[in-house]
Amino acid sequence: MLVPTGGFGWVIGRHQVAPKGQSECVLNLGVAAPADADAVVDRTRAAGADVVTEPTAQPWGYAGVFADPDGHLWMVSADSGS
Repeated sequence: MLVPTGGFGWVIGRHQVAPKGQSECVLNLGVAAPADADAVVDRTRAAGADVVTEPTAQPWGYAGVFADPDGHLWMVSADSGS
């Protein structure tokens, strides 16, 4: 996902959008179920990742976001099952 200048507040949290002339993106890891998303985010937190947004229900599914050691944002997402 490319992030527009205005950002997606629920995705990028307090992270700044890339400066003009650079591209900001979010890498996505799709998992089978919300419990799997919770487990992945918990593992990343235990490994020292910065959890930007806790996994939660969204209008289109279920997702949480963390930043890796280089500051890249990763979204872990699942179908909400509804």
